[in-house]
Amino acid sequence: MSAPIAVVVNVEVKEDRVEEFLQVMEFDAVESRKEEGCLRFDVLRDLVDSNKFVFYEVYRDQAAIDFHKSTPHFQKWSEFNESGGVASFSVVLASGLYYTN
Repeated sequence: MSAPIAVVVNVEVKEDRVEEFLQVMEFDAVESRKEEGCLRFDVLRDLVDSNKFVFYEVYRDQAAIDFHKSTPHFQKWSEFNESGGVASFSVVLASGLYYTN
């Protein structure tokens, strides 16, 4: 069995869109955790800059990531991003070496 894949997303949300973002991400996180291939989905808020967030997601494999990207809850996040609510973001894909569930 291959190692799980972690997705780490750093997001800076435009200040006037934070409340909308929180609603979108609550929906995305709750629904993502129901996916069979999603092992973890955390949304973290920066302690210093309250419009910066980190998503820490872990998936069983690439097929689980592909499935996640096809879901209505992921689409809500994509629509928020495309609407201009995000000031900046970056994504890191990593192999779960010393991962615990």
